[in-house]
Amino acid sequence: MIMSIANKNEICVEIKSVAEVFSIANLKIPNYQRPYKWGRKNIRDLFYDIRKAIDDNFDEYRIGSIILHNKDANNFDIVDGQQRLLSLALLYNLIKADNLPVGVSNLLSNDFVEISCQNAKNNYEEWQSLFNLIKDENYKNQIVDYFFNKCKMSVIIIPVEMLSVAFQLFDSQNNRGKALEPHDLLKAYHLRAIDESKQNETMVSNWESFVSDTNFPLKELFDKHLYRIRKWVNGHTGLNKKQYGSELRFSEKFIDDFKGVSLNTEYPYLDLYKALNKNKIEFPISLNMPIIDGQMFFKYIEYSYQLYKDNIENNYSNKYPEHKYIRNINLYNNLFCSFIDRFGKDCAELKEVEEMFFVWAFYPRIIARMLYDSSIANYAAGGEFQRKKGYQKMFQLLSTSTSPRDFISKIDMEILENYTADELESMLSIKNRKDDERSKLDNNELRVIVKKLTNVRGANYGNK
Repeated sequence: MIMSIANKNEICVEIKSVAEVFSIANLKIPNYQRPYKWGRKNIRDLFYDIRKAIDDNFDEYRIGSIILHNKDANNFDIVDGQQRLLSLALLYNLIKADNLPVGVSNLLSNDFVEISCQNAKNNYEEWQSLFNLIKDENYKNQIVDYFFNKCKMSVIIIPVEMLSVAFQLFDSQNNRGKALEPHDLLKAYHLRAIDESKQNETMVSNWESFVSDTNFPLKELFDKHLYRIRKWVNGHTGLNKKQYGSELRFSEKFIDDFKGVSLNTEYPYLDLYKALNKNKIEFPISLNMPIIDGQMFFKYIEYSYQLYKDNIENNYSNKYPEHKYIRNINLYNNLFCSFIDRFGKDCAELKEVEEMFFVWAFYPRIIARMLYDSSIANYAAGGEFQRKKGYQKMFQLLSTSTSPRDFISKIDMEILENYTADELESMLSIKNRKDDERSKLDNNELRVIVKKLTNVRGANYGNK
């Protein structure tokens, strides 16, 4: 039996049929798992693969591996294989609804998010329609028997003390066949830095919920915010040179920026954090703090994610369409969140700086028709725009200010032609109308050119 692991410190690998896997009474789907996303095509592919195996007289058919974490004496968490196991559980529910194995019952009784429920409903109907196509009852029974008894899986069982190994396998299995995102590599790196006794599923569950958030995915937090502000505050553009031009993107090349340092390292700047850690006092977290590896990194990400989530949806820049002002909005949001991170959201000067940030972030838009990543990177980090130097490096200015008043006193609005927020909004409105008129003119000119080309082409064909 699978549950009879003799040595709890060893990884166990066994070959089991689908029926044997579902005989495990305590199969669980852990919180860190992603939603059930298999679609009808996945069901059809599996169904016809099995039919082909039967027609080709294969004694058995391997349907990959699953990874189970022996969480405790009573539970096996599914680390990898959730998609296949749930799909096969739906088939069981179709064929043997009155006599379900306990493992199937447990799986289907989990609490699922809406998208998982919808996909499960669709896939159940797909199984139903596929089996309804088979009129020969003997052949239908043969397929069912093959699915449950001849389809085999490599079952990898991770003992309770090796949770980090389970998480690392979760990452590698869920990303087979595609390059890992930099944040996936960081997750595995920092999990390895955590002592087994201090690891918990909540960290990974929160991380995975950030990854799958379609409105504000974790990749965006790294790519558009954390990577940029940590570069800009130090005067670096963050631009990565390519064969043609450059790009402003968090890639594996810059992963060391977020690997951080261990508290076991003897550096004076870590003494404060060591003292807090020794006395079990929560660390003060900020966007530009030193990255400390392991558990502290996950807390840093949770803090940063919530900071941006709470403050980028309803602020001064949201009145402008993202598709047209995406780079200006990014400048604004990063500076706005950096200010709140440093001085808090309840400071009396917030409204005042909000308008100043708007002028600083959107000023480049009134003097240039197009903005590029290189434009905003040089403007934010180097105080340069369209080869003109002297603009203020606001992120560096903020990082050296001791109070909101101190910061405001250092901002030189004369560099930005002393625009107020209302005046800049009026300028943007005028510029938008001009851009729209120019666009209409460009479109009309294009129509004339296309018409001429069409006439010439028609004349040429007529002469043949």
